[in-house]
Amino acid sequence: MDALDEEPHTSRGSSEVSDKVVGEDGCLEAEGQDAGGDVVKESEGKLAMRELNGAQPLTSMISDGSPDVIPLQVSGSIDCDLSKITANELMAWGLMNMWARGQEGAYAVRHGGEPVSDFPPRPDNQSDGSDASTQPNFFEKAFPCLFPYGFGGIEAHRPVEVDFRDHIKWTLQYFDRRFRKHETFPFVCFGISQRRQALTSARVQMQRKTFERDARLMSTVTVAKLEAAKQEEEKGLPISDPAIRTLKSHIHATASRIQGSDQARYRLRSEIWSTSAVLGPPSLWITINPSDLHDPIAQVFAGEEINMDEFMSRLGPDKDHRAKNIADDPYAAAKFFHFMIATILETLLGVKVTPAQVKSGVGVFGRVTAYFGVVESQGRGTLHLHLLVWLKHVPSSDEMSALLKTEEFRARIIAFIRANIHAYAPGFEDGESVKNLPHDNEVSYSRPPAPGSTDYNTQLTSSEVLIARMEQLHTCKPRRCLVFKKGQLVCKRRAPFQLSEDDFVTESGLCGPKRLYGFVNAWCPAILLNARCNNDIKFLTNGGDTKNITFYVTSYAAKKQGKNHNMSAIMAQGFAYHLDHPKPAYVDDLRDQHRLLLFRLVHTINREQELAAPMVMSYLMGWGDVFRTHTYTPIYWSSVVGALYKIFPELRISKYARL
Repeated sequence: MDALDEEPHTSRGSSEVSDKVVGEDGCLEAEGQDAGGDVVKESEGKLAMRELNGAQPLTSMISDGSPDVIPLQVSGSIDCDLSKITANELMAWGLMNMWARGQEGAYAVRHGGEPVSDFPPRPDNQSDGSDASTQPNFFEKAFPCLFPYGFGGIEAHRPVEVDFRDHIKWTLQYFDRRFRKHETFPFVCFGISQRRQALTSARVQMQRKTFERDARLMSTVTVAKLEAAKQEEEKGLPISDPAIRTLKSHIHATASRIQGSDQARYRLRSEIWSTSAVLGPPSLWITINPSDLHDPIAQVFAGEEINMDEFMSRLGPDKDHRAKNIADDPYAAAKFFHFMIATILETLLGVKVTPAQVKSGVGVFGRVTAYFGVVESQGRGTLHLHLLVWLKHVPSSDEMSALLKTEEFRARIIAFIRANIHAYAPGFEDGESVKNLPHDNEVSYSRPPAPGSTDYNTQLTSSEVLIARMEQLHTCKPRRCLVFKKGQLVCKRRAPFQLSEDDFVTESGLCGPKRLYGFVNAWCPAILLNARCNNDIKFLTNGGDTKNITFYVTSYAAKKQGKNHNMSAIMAQGFAYHLDHPKPAYVDDLRDQHRLLLFRLVHTINREQELAAPMVMSYLMGWGDVFRTHTYTPIYWSSVVGALYKIFPELRISKYARL
C-alpha cells in the first residue's frame, strides 16, 4: 500500500518531513526538508524514498555502468512501535537528520561496470602524456578507512619507489594494528600477489621449447571436451583426452610457482623424497599444534601487557578476552606460531639454521641431521606443523632389518621410546580414571616449571599429567574424525589406538609406547611441558613392515589444504570465460593466446582456495609454510634426458627401435 495512505493511528506520513525526531503522537519522524518529487510506494513498515531532487529515475541513471556516488535523502512513515524497523533503516533516518543540520549524511555507492587495475602506474608507459602522480591509486580508493587522507597507498607515486611486498610488511607491523586487523585488506594484498606471480609463471611456461608444439594440441580443447573430462574425474577415471592432459600439465607447472597454491605444496613432496634419497628415511614423525588462544606469549604479540618474568595467570585477560584478541589479530597468531616453532627447533632439537650454515647440537632426540616441516591450517584457522626428523647415525634400512633381530638393539630403541614418547601417565588406566583426574581448561595460560625450583621434578610430573589430560585425549565426533567406511562410522585417526602394557619393539620394526587407554594420543614430554600444547610423535624404525608408514607420512605432510574440487569442472568455467572475453588488442599469436589462457585458468583454480587469515599473514610476511634445514635446487628431467641423448645418441635410436 502507499505509505501516504496508511491509517493515522498506525503511522503518519507527509510529503514534507517534520523537523522533529519524535512527533507529538509518539511516532518516529526524520528531520529534513521536502526534496520534491513523488514518494516511492513501499510496503507497510518500510521507508518511503523520494527521487533525488526531482531528477530522472535511478534505473535510468545506472544504464551507463559507470561508478558514481549518490547522496540519499529519505522521507516517509514508519511503525510507531518500531516492531518492523531494522538497524539499517534507523541508520538511514539518523543520517538524514545530519543532512538537515548541515552535516554530511549518507551516500549510495554504485560500483562501476569495468574492473579497476591493481597494477601501479609506470611513468615510462604514460603514452597519453598524463602525470603518473595524478593516477588514482587502487588501495587509497578501496580502503578509505586505512588511508583516511587519500594518499600513501601501496605502490602510490613517491620519489623513492617501495616494493609491493616490503610495503605490505610495513603496514602489517604498523603501530595501531589497523591494517592487520582489517577484514579484507590482507586477503586483497595476497590475491594481488598471487595474480602477479601467475602472470610471471605463465610467461615462463610459455617460453619452454615444447610449448609451441603443446599449444597446437591445446588449441583443440573445447568446452565439450572439458565437460567430458569432468565426467571422467567424477567417476575416478583417468583423463583420456591427450589435449586435456597436456593442458592440465601446463596448469600444474604454472601454478607450482605461485605461493600458497596446492600445486606449490605438491613440490614439497619431491624435496622430502630427495632428502630421504640422500640421508635415508626419516626417523621421527611429529605434529605440533601450539595453543594460540591461551598461551601468554600470543597475548603479548596481540598487545597485552603481561609480565612474563613474574607471570600470574589471574592477573591477565580471561579466556574470552584472549580468544577475541587472537580472532581479531591473525598477524599475532601467525607470529606466535612461527616464534614457537622456531624456538622448539632451536632449543629442544638443538638445530640452528642460518642463511649460511646449519649448526646441529645435542637435543632431546640426540643429534639431528635434517628436518622438514610443513605448516597447515585447521578448520578454525589455527596453524600446526607436520615435521619429519632425520637423526644422525641411524642405520640404513638393510642394516635396520638385521639389527632389529638383536635383543641389545631393541632394548636401545625401547629406552629411546621411554624417554621421548609417552602415551601413559599415572591416572590414564581407563576412561573412568581419566575422568577423575584434575582438569584445567586454561592449562596453556601458564609458564613451564622453573628449573631452579626445589621441587622441579615433582612439578614436571604433575604438569605432564595435567597437560596431557587436557591436550592429549582424543574424542571421536561426527564431521571431525568420524567417517563412513563400508557402512560403518570409523575414526579416520584410527582411534582407539593400539594398547600395550609396556613400551615395545618387534623384530619386524613395529614399535610403540605404553598405552592402557585407547583414546590417548602419544606425546613428546619435552614439547608437552615446554609448549603446553597438543602434539603427536611416532618413531619410524623403517623396518620391512613400516616402510609404507614412511611413504604415507611424507605424502601426508605436503597434502593440499581445503576441500577437494573437480578440477576439470573449474577449468570448464574458466575456459568458457576465456572464450567470451578475447583480447585481440595484444594477443596476436599462439603463444600469447595460451599464456592468457593459462593465467586465467590458474586464477580460476586459485579462487577455490580456502586459506585462513594466519596462513595469509605468514605468506605476506615472508615466513612461508615450511621449516627445513636444507636448500633445494630443482633438476629438470628434460634437460637431463637431452644431455644423455647428446652424449649417447644410440639411446635415441634404441628408443625408436622399441617403438
